[in-house]
Amino acid sequence: MSPIITGLLLAIAIPIFVMTMSGRVGVLLAMKKEGRLDNIPLRIKRLVLFGLGQKRMVDPEEFTPGLMHVLIYAAFMVLQVRTIMMFAMGFSTGALELFTDLNHPFWLENAGVGMLYRVYLLVKDVVAALALVGCGYYVWTRWKVKPDRMSQSWEAYLILGFISGLMVSEFMFGGSHMVAANAAAQVAVGATQVPASPAALVWWEPFTSLTGLAMMPLGATAAHVLGTAGFWIHLVIVLAFLNFLPIGKHFHIITGLPNVFFQRTHSTGKLSTPNLEKEEFGAATVKDLTWKQGLDLYSCTECGRCQTHCPTYITGKPLTHKAVNQDLKHWLWDNEQWVEEGYGPNHVKEALPEIVGSALKSETVWACTSCGWCEQACPVFIENVPRLIDMRRYQVQVKADFPPEIQRVFEGIERQGNPWGLGQDRRDEWAEDLALPTWGDDGGPYEYLFFVGCAGSYDDKQKKVSRSLVKIMREAGVSFATLSKQEMCNGDSARRMGNEYLYQTMAKTNVESWNSMGVKAVITQCPHCFNTIKNEYPEFGGEYRVINHTELINELLRDKRIKLSAVMNTKLTYHDPCYLGRHNGVYDAPREVLKAIPGLEVVEMQRSKREGFCCGAGGGRMWMEEHIGTRINHNRLNEVALTLKHAEDPTTPFPDAADKKKPGQVGDYKEKGGTGIVAVACPFCSTMLGDAVNDTGREENIKVKDITELVADAMETRGGPAGGVTPGATLSAKPE
Repeated sequence: MSPIITGLLLAIAIPIFVMTMSGRVGVLLAMKKEGRLDNIPLRIKRLVLFGLGQKRMVDPEEFTPGLMHVLIYAAFMVLQVRTIMMFAMGFSTGALELFTDLNHPFWLENAGVGMLYRVYLLVKDVVAALALVGCGYYVWTRWKVKPDRMSQSWEAYLILGFISGLMVSEFMFGGSHMVAANAAAQVAVGATQVPASPAALVWWEPFTSLTGLAMMPLGATAAHVLGTAGFWIHLVIVLAFLNFLPIGKHFHIITGLPNVFFQRTHSTGKLSTPNLEKEEFGAATVKDLTWKQGLDLYSCTECGRCQTHCPTYITGKPLTHKAVNQDLKHWLWDNEQWVEEGYGPNHVKEALPEIVGSALKSETVWACTSCGWCEQACPVFIENVPRLIDMRRYQVQVKADFPPEIQRVFEGIERQGNPWGLGQDRRDEWAEDLALPTWGDDGGPYEYLFFVGCAGSYDDKQKKVSRSLVKIMREAGVSFATLSKQEMCNGDSARRMGNEYLYQTMAKTNVESWNSMGVKAVITQCPHCFNTIKNEYPEFGGEYRVINHTELINELLRDKRIKLSAVMNTKLTYHDPCYLGRHNGVYDAPREVLKAIPGLEVVEMQRSKREGFCCGAGGGRMWMEEHIGTRINHNRLNEVALTLKHAEDPTTPFPDAADKKKPGQVGDYKEKGGTGIVAVACPFCSTMLGDAVNDTGREENIKVKDITELVADAMETRGGPAGGVTPGATLSAKPE
């Protein structure tokens, strides 16, 4: 084609790209260091599955748009090879002849390579055509459907135009060569009529051939002009696109795959453990964020999937993780020199401003319930929650700037070992008549430490759950003991509200005590206790086998150590606790337990399992008031009521929870609803949904019950106190 023009285009585009990228990379290098090279085999596996394989793009709630994205992504990956070929053609006539003539001597002499090239052409043609379908779908979606999660912007249409232009220009370029080949064939045979398209081109480049057929009436000269234009348009679009990537939302095309590779390899419920002795007190400025957290910002696609089931977004709180990502990203881009070199807007050395107050508002940082939906939905694995917790850590530990109502929670944990601040001497009152063995007394050894938790010890409703669980374990012959008055809070709420010092104090104290007692396995009835002890205590030497009470009960049912016989003829729906389900993947055990109870008709809410909707208590929000928007627990209970009503009367309208125009409509239901039970497996969820029942006047219709209570009520017992076990007796792990 023209080496001069091709070289000139590259000489202009590449330096601009390098300059832009140097600023972007420089910011990451200026941010806090973080190790992300552990477990390389797992990282490679996830990169193949979620990065190259695009597995999250086709999640159920966004299957169609996800599939369209996969079509575009596939074309983008395949066309990269063709683009390299076209640059080579721009520099070399020989390359032009080689890549546009399937009858070139090289392909004829190397039949195997020639066949691979033909297969590539076929794949390239098909995926390019499918990419045009995907682009058309997105134009229609943005223009007509206008989904709630998608931000309307000119940039999206520009990018769709770029992508479509790449595909069309490739077809034009290839089609012009088909026209030229057809004209050459006419001259060679002296015929007035020859087949409109060489058979090889029809088979190996079907859509290019169709383009050639459309260009045939124009004649060889006009087709050549169009083909040449298509060639240069293709190269210009590629280079323009390349330089547009680092300044727009499609930066994820460059950073997305690395971000997937560097994702955390542990549970999403595990937060980082800062070294307080080195004064790591959280994120004050953007330089206190890690380079991976910066890469997260670069990788946000603004797809809005994080909003679909986000409790704060759905209920009108000042937090969407998409907006947080964009606000922080653009602040970084606008102040690269400040971050890298310390020179502020006035080109003088000055300290960076704090994140809260410059890039983000305080109420945004405190709104998050840490439910994890945003991270579950994100196709490039952006870690939103840890970043907000780091900001809370600074606000609490350095600024002492936090919602006033959580001051009493911190004081309660510090002084009495529980967030209510109730007397430590009252911690075992719930079990006064049960004569429970205490770990460390003369009895034992015991298989499990039953960590009752603060709610199970002090909350009147949750005390019933504690007693029910004791009844079940005694009936099954489980070997367990409690810590009685020696039990203290595990520190979960303190950590997620930013008081890392208080959390680490509680964690170290508990681990030291439990290890000295020889604890090996722990039973919990609270998902927050479960998550903290299982995923976060190992950082302090607390390596225990941790089992949630729903998993334990399910195991006892499978082993036939307990039997359920009482019939409960009622409808029931189950609410997934975020810290049991989404953060730790425990979805099946609670449902298997409920299905084992005779007579229960279990119906699922639309927002369930991985799409479950938060009760509003996570991330320390249990202890904070909701002053903005509607209450999260009301939204969830409205869905409970609608689900039970729909189960009774299928003609009751049941809107799609992931509706493209207005997600979360199932939470807008205001009628009394159906009659039945909402089963829970978390004391926080129990409190929040119980409050919502009272607030909305549904006390006669809906009862909130922990799974443990339902099992205890349905369970056959062998007689005797507390499930047939003599008070004070030592239990074996299995019944005799």
